[in-house]
Amino acid sequence: MSSLGKRRAAALKQDDVAYTARRREIIDCAALLFRNNGYAATTFKDIAEKLNTDRATIYYYFASKRELLLDVVRDAVASVSSNAQEISKSQDPAPVKLRNIIHSLLNSYAKNYPHQFVYIQEGMAVNQEQDKHLYKLGKLYESSIAEIIEEGMADGSFRSDKDPKVILYGLLGALNWTNRWMNPRGRMSPEEIATTFSTLFLDGLLPREVEPVRKKRR
Repeated sequence: MSSLGKRRAAALKQDDVAYTARRREIIDCAALLFRNNGYAATTFKDIAEKLNTDRATIYYYFASKRELLLDVVRDAVASVSSNAQEISKSQDPAPVKLRNIIHSLLNSYAKNYPHQFVYIQEGMAVNQEQDKHLYKLGKLYESSIAEIIEEGMADGSFRSDKDPKVILYGLLGALNWTNRWMNPRGRMSPEEIATTFSTLFLDGLLPREVEPVRKKRR
């Protein structure tokens, strides 16, 4: 480890208040630049200029841009995954759980803006080299929703004539795509958007009465 790396590790280990605060400032600045310009196009020089400092200062806090990216998204992803697991394990009926998952996610997008959007936007970069911790959190989130869908199908709350995986990935795709257009401070609040999504998906999952098969006239 270089001397700079040793100083960085020592400051983190000691939980130095000033060091931690400055580190958070860099993370928040990077999150905005990654969101607006993309991870690949953003450099340490860009971040340093935005903070009125130099690249050497950024390197004092982060060894690489990838390390900084992971710190930008890690807390938000951990929070979303934890909330999903808690909702999935609750005693609420499946439709209520699914509604709560949708509201929890979209409210988290607003609360953790733009950090969580960066995670969705930069999926390939985040998962490069398979960061095991983030990968596990993502899978736990997916499995929590899958369990709710399967529970609803088993108890009759949801229709059971459709593939649960297609439903799962359809829901995730719709929710994740909000990073392209959702503005947490826009015309509609995250709660209003979540209510719209909940209505669409839950109405679509309602059990259908089986219609009798009519014989064709000859």
